[in-house]
Amino acid sequence: MHNKQLQIVTFNNPYPPNFGGAIDMFYKIKALHNLGVKIYLHVYCFDRDDLSGIKPYCDKVFVYNKSNTLSNHFSITPFCVKSRYSKDILKNLKSINAPILFESIRTTGVLLNETFNQPIAVRCHNIEHNYSWGLSNSEYNWLKKIAFLIEGYKLKYYEKILNNVNVLFPISHYEYAYFKKNYSPKTVFLPVFQENINIKSKNGYGNYALYHGDLAVSDNVKSALFLINVFKSLNHKLVIASSTVQNNIVKEINKYNNISFRVIETSEELDLLIENAHINVLYSFQKSGTKLKIFNALFKGRHCILNTNMVDDPEILKICTVINNKADYINAVKLLFNTEFKLCKKRQNILNNYNANLIGKKIIDNFLN
Repeated sequence: MHNKQLQIVTFNNPYPPNFGGAIDMFYKIKALHNLGVKIYLHVYCFDRDDLSGIKPYCDKVFVYNKSNTLSNHFSITPFCVKSRYSKDILKNLKSINAPILFESIRTTGVLLNETFNQPIAVRCHNIEHNYSWGLSNSEYNWLKKIAFLIEGYKLKYYEKILNNVNVLFPISHYEYAYFKKNYSPKTVFLPVFQENINIKSKNGYGNYALYHGDLAVSDNVKSALFLINVFKSLNHKLVIASSTVQNNIVKEINKYNNISFRVIETSEELDLLIENAHINVLYSFQKSGTKLKIFNALFKGRHCILNTNMVDDPEILKICTVINNKADYINAVKLLFNTEFKLCKKRQNILNNYNANLIGKKIIDNFLN
């Protein structure tokens, strides 16, 4: 056990861990707690106020509100940063003599005009301006499209704030190369934190393919429409599952007898869909870190098809079917529906490296020692 302490500033409430960023933050906090690190959590709870699941892993939790005032949009500071600044968080961070880990540059507004005695690290969840521009490209609403475009330019200008910290922890190999090349702090590749430990994949066959994702996110909507376009000419079944109902997706699905929509109400329901599918089909038009849904598919599901925008980890790509266009996707679906799934040692060995406690030790070794 380690006698260490750490302040963590999260851009949203990590609990429940039901979307990518929350999953990475929640299981990071849990792993560090398991490794004996004393956690002081600074959390924004503007639309998620249940802290019951995260408090057991923290020595103290400070809660802040995000400011969504209109004037924040007219600042040269990105809205996602400006809306998370407060004098309270500045005072609380300085009152505790422990290193500070900021989750994404969205939480680093206090670094603009202040200096800290404590060591500072930033978990780079994305190259934020690229992420914002990707959302702009995928967005159908013109007002939102323009807002994401402008926010991206602000984020690109703001990003130089990263030169004021000690350590950067990128989440993907592509982002590691970018930050190491462009910024001066020590840069350490830190894989995603996720919940899975034991592989539950079932040998044999399933009778449908599954796509799951938050259809409130424009890239996921675009990806779902791409997969509908893939499966509409096939006889194989596709289930699209989400906790969010998008009318344009449902309307498109209703045109085809082999494609259906399922509303996800619980994580257990999603797990069953993943476990019983023959293929977990994934796709993204946006290169942005590592999509956490891959790990649920690999730990719990059978075959997995994806494109390289989903993940750039060469080890993970070795245990997936990798495609990058519609024609190849169709051929891969046909092939895998006729291929029995058998869990192999290679998959087991690779996934063993994504144990959250093992990854947590990298933070201790590279930042807290």
